[in-house]
Amino acid sequence: MSSKPTFKDLHQPSNPLIIPNVWDRSSLRAVLSLNTPESTPVRAVATASWAVADTLGIKDEELSLEQNLSRLAELAPIAREAGIPISVDLQDGYGDRIREAVASAAAAGAEGANIEDSRPEAGYKGGVDAALYPLSEQVERLRTALEVAPAGFAVNARCDVFRLEPAAANGDEEAMAEAVRRGKAYLDAGATTVFYWGGGRGLRTGEVERLVAELGGRVAVKTAASEGALTARELGGLGVARVSVGPGLYLVAMKAVREAAERLLSGGKLEG
Repeated sequence: MSSKPTFKDLHQPSNPLIIPNVWDRSSLRAVLSLNTPESTPVRAVATASWAVADTLGIKDEELSLEQNLSRLAELAPIAREAGIPISVDLQDGYGDRIREAVASAAAAGAEGANIEDSRPEAGYKGGVDAALYPLSEQVERLRTALEVAPAGFAVNARCDVFRLEPAAANGDEEAMAEAVRRGKAYLDAGATTVFYWGGGRGLRTGEVERLVAELGGRVAVKTAASEGALTARELGGLGVARVSVGPGLYLVAMKAVREAAERLLSGGKLEG
């Protein structure tokens, strides 16, 4: 009898794992309700630290490890009962606490984690040298994370090169070369996938194609609601292994609440 695939096993290039990002019990249960005895479209879920922080009335960079783990502890049992793995957004791994962060997240029920290479103390501003951990240091941090992670734990190593200037404006070959260099090193360190986030501009089709070719498809991308954004199906066609939405579902939900409240306060009804 074959064993159940691990969370890590679910990441397959060209057959991407599409992950809805949740922020509380209600959002998780809403997503999981899509699964029925006849169909299970939801194969995994993940938290979005930005959304979790916003529910607490704080900024993403102000979300403490303790607050992050507390929310995970609320969600992991629900995901486990549904037979669905949950991944946690650990930001940069909380600096020198990365070993503690990953071990605690795994103990709380996480089967994977996002770990980014942005340095929060830098304010996510400046060029590669100022805004990101040095490559050698980030590689060691990922190795440290995996040392305390259980078998099958999926590290989605986030690379933020494309959110920095000048890449944030138009992209350039220097940024792509750095993205590839870092991506390959993160995979060599044991990461399951490399998540490239383009900030507000998103990734271009050509950039995704290049990254997929260079990294053997072990690429994760966030899709968005913005006009022209690549769909999950299109990203799968480009060969990526993972698609997520970050705080996208949270923003859609808040927009729906605002619009419904506006209709009601204007003398209408909840649904337009």
